Amino acid sequence: MSTRKKSCDLKFIHVADTHLGLNWPAIGRRERIQIPVYGKAFATVVDAAIKEQVDFVVHAGDLVHRPRPPTAAWNRLLQELPRLKEAGIPFIITVGSHDKPESYFDRAGGDILQILDTRLGLVKRTDIDQNQCVELKTRGGAKVSVYGLGDHGREQENHLQQLRKLMNQAADFSILLMHGSVSVMPQIVGSTVSMETMEGLLSRKYVDYVALGHNHKRWEHRDMQIYNPGSTEYTSFADAPTISYSYDGKTLREENREPAEHGYYLVEVAGEVIKAQFKTIPTRDVRSIEVRFDQATASQVAEGVKTAISRNASSSAIIRPVIRGTLHASSSRGDINLQEILSLKEKLLFLEYPLIGLAGSEVQLELAGESDIQKILNQYLKARLGQGAETTADIAMKLVELYARRSRTTNQEALSIVDGWKPSD
Repeated sequence: MSTRKKSCDLKFIHVADTHLGLNWPAIGRRERIQIPVYGKAFATVVDAAIKEQVDFVVHAGDLVHRPRPPTAAWNRLLQELPRLKEAGIPFIITVGSHDKPESYFDRAGGDILQILDTRLGLVKRTDIDQNQCVELKTRGGAKVSVYGLGDHGREQENHLQQLRKLMNQAADFSILLMHGSVSVMPQIVGSTVSMETMEGLLSRKYVDYVALGHNHKRWEHRDMQIYNPGSTEYTSFADAPTISYSYDGKTLREENREPAEHGYYLVEVAGEVIKAQFKTIPTRDVRSIEVRFDQATASQVAEGVKTAISRNASSSAIIRPVIRGTLHASSSRGDINLQEILSLKEKLLFLEYPLIGLAGSEVQLELAGESDIQKILNQYLKARLGQGAETTADIAMKLVELYARRSRTTNQEALSIVDGWKPSD
């Protein structure tokens, strides 16, 4: 909660990354298809907007998972958005990385946000490439300006500087709607803007509230009124919490349990005070189960992981086992009976192939220093990617090392590494 110089009364919802049309995880049974889960989360936000009688909703991008969404996503949009329109609640959205057309054929027919805006009148799109600002007047008479930045990859900072030239202080309340990260966030995903730029906009009152999207984990900077609600549902194990255990061959001990909440912000402005409340949405039971071993035999690894999974088993659980630590000299990675672990999938909704990070007793888990090839990768990728170079190089090196010690599980491990990696544009 903070105070502002201007005085007005209004209420709105800030949501992002709904990813309508996504089917994750892909479960090979028709009755277990996961597409409806994302639609239900979106409907929950619409229900809240109508119940709370908000003045408007802002969506910070990735409304859909693909620019050409499946019929199920279209059906949900055409079911929920008219409810907001009938209630007199504008739905303002900026373009996300998943909303963008990927091919000539996608662009030729107009992207989905353009269709929902200009063809159907169900949303108000704002982005520096098209409608740069949406202006509206609330029921209470407050004048609101919503500036859309969307997702512009490496040019995000430059585009924001261009957008800054269009901003004025005429509105009672101004929002910057951006699909990207701020440089001080603990997990930077995709396009990024420096904190210094944000501080300049907020301190001079060009913007009163920054509504972020793209990073699927919640983050906020309440002193500066910068908020990222995260996705409304889990979209991969990268979004999920991790429960960490240690196993000594006899006893499984829980070491840490990460919190994870998904939802949206309900923002109320009363006079000069801004109050942003995070509202959780019920999500699926998704988690990574990490078990750490020290000098364990292959049979102890299988037993420890099975015990950890069983402790978290339910017919609705979606679990990824993660195996860390060192193996005893008498065992190798190939000795681990992964099929024995995977046999527990019948007790769960979904069990991912284990992610293995084990090493032999004589092998260090990580490189002692930066190798020559990693230096070359860093130099090359820095010229190409800028800020995301080091992370990308680290991922590349992990894959190189993985395939250098080729095993039966190499491909699955590589897929798991890539699954948890969200590269910068």
